[in-house]
Amino acid sequence: MRLMWLRRFNELIIRSVTSEKDKEEIEMKKWLRRILKGLGILVGVLVVLVIGLVVYVQLTWDRPVSRAVPQMTAPTDAQTVARGEYLYEYSNLCWMCHGSQGSHSPEEPQAGGLEFDATEIGPGFGFFYGSNLTPDPETGIGTWSDGELVRAIREGLDREGHLIFPVMPYEFAHGLSDEDALALVAYMRSLPPVRNKVPANRTSFAYKALIGLGMVKPQPAITAPVVAPPRGTTAEYGKYLAWHASGCAECHMPRSPNTGASDMTRPFAGGLFPFPEEGFSTTGSNLTPDMATGIGDWTEEQFMTAMRTGLRPDGTVMLPFMPWPSYARWSEEDLRAAWLYLRSLEPIAHEVPASTLTGAAATGTGAARGEALFGVYCLVCHGEKGTGGPLTAVALKDAAQGMDDATLATFIAEGLPGTSMPGFGKTLTDEQIADLVAFIRSW
Repeated sequence: MRLMWLRRFNELIIRSVTSEKDKEEIEMKKWLRRILKGLGILVGVLVVLVIGLVVYVQLTWDRPVSRAVPQMTAPTDAQTVARGEYLYEYSNLCWMCHGSQGSHSPEEPQAGGLEFDATEIGPGFGFFYGSNLTPDPETGIGTWSDGELVRAIREGLDREGHLIFPVMPYEFAHGLSDEDALALVAYMRSLPPVRNKVPANRTSFAYKALIGLGMVKPQPAITAPVVAPPRGTTAEYGKYLAWHASGCAECHMPRSPNTGASDMTRPFAGGLFPFPEEGFSTTGSNLTPDMATGIGDWTEEQFMTAMRTGLRPDGTVMLPFMPWPSYARWSEEDLRAAWLYLRSLEPIAHEVPASTLTGAAATGTGAARGEALFGVYCLVCHGEKGTGGPLTAVALKDAAQGMDDATLATFIAEGLPGTSMPGFGKTLTDEQIADLVAFIRSW
């Protein structure tokens, strides 16, 4: 009893000396402790989740996909190899990524090593390197089976089953016919072997996470024969060319700026973000027949001229990043089939930013700017220092020696009618053309 009375007495004393303000402070401290405890638990849970995610991604992102390799054998006859060359050089444009010298020219050895900086795509994916596609047994495709190569082209898996970075356009090559896929293999087998060990890709955690979480994945396994529509001047065959047997869809399809995924609901409405290249920045054009933002006001012959010479209806020249020098080698039948398909599309209003020059091509002067402009507009056809290449029989270096500066400038401005050499008079200023002449004279 005595102890109980003492406790009550103490409580009375405390109540008498504790002010209302003190009570509020005590209550506030209690709530603060609860909040801090809750935050601590939340942070702890988040830390555990992040660690778990990191561990999961690191363990799963590069796990090989268990998938059967198709049993296929590429024919070796001259006609098949020629078809493969047509696709490789002028249609699917494999050389643009698999050259070994970085000049974006089909005359390069196809030994890989070209670096792709994907650090500015989405959250930043890292650095990737074009593979060696020559039949070198140690550093190229010499020991790959034909089926493994076809699977890589159409499904996006290397021979061990690892995902290939989707700059390799298997998203669209998935529909490439068996015949055309094997023709590509036959052509690659015919290339001279070049020993060139390509650096390993340097992937970011963001890219690994997209794979580990299944947001970036290979194309579905192909288990049935893939047959192309009959070749001919039809919209059906044009669709096959535009979607699967060329690089058209890869550049002209809207893509997510975060993941790079294509928006298939707006086919050929143009890119959503630019391709930054050395000397310029460009975005895939809107190829739908929209009158305001697409090619709705183009005629068929204007389309043919653009594809043959690079000249738009307004007289300006398309950047060769749109590889018209290669598409100029398409057959008449293929070009007109592609036109018929593009005209069959629904018009989609989508304004695409104009291409711009960057770096020395934009701000340089004299021969230095001329060299940069040559790299942007001329290199793909005329080769290093005008020595020529497979896309032109003209050795500019030799031809220029027979012209004075004024004649050479006129040749650049007006082009050569009846050939694939366009005039740049409506694309480049007189000063830019003079700088090109200065660079050509430095050879």
